[in-house]
Parts: sequence; structure tokens; C-alpha cells
Amino acid sequence: MTAHVLSVAALTREDHRKLAKHYSTHAADHVADATYHEKLASQYDKTLPQLASAARHYAAHSMEAAEALRNLATQHGKLGK
Repeated sequence: MTAHVLSVAALTREDHRKLAKHYSTHAADHVADATYHEKLASQYDKTLPQLASAARHYAAHSMEAAEALRNLATQHGKLGK
């Protein structure tokens, strides 16, 4: 999504629906990224244990971001009704 400066008051219901979809998609990307890094961490436990902690930290960060994005999607979804 291209960054735009928007006035919240100027957002239409359709704008909110688009933002909800955008945030939902972005959240799913973060969940996929977290899952990938958790798998990497499991592999690193066996082969490169010094990297396992960093991969798990990144996975946790990605899940936290996904939660925040899902919250934004929910709020915009409500405003789009």
C-alpha cells in the first residue's frame, strides 16, 4: 500500500474496508514469517544453536506485529460497516 496522508474524518466506509483488508493481509504475512522463523529456530537447535534464540525472537516479534495488525483490521472493519 502506498503511504498517503489521510484525514481520518475523510475516510469513507469503503476506505475503511480497504484498510481492513490491507491490515488482514499484512497480518497473515507476519504470521507466515513467524512460522517460518520458528521452523528455522528448531533446525538451528540442531545445527547452529547460536542462531536459535535470534530466530525465536524474530518470530515472537512477527507474531506481536500480526496481533497489532489484526486489531487494526478489526477496528477498520467495524468502521467500514
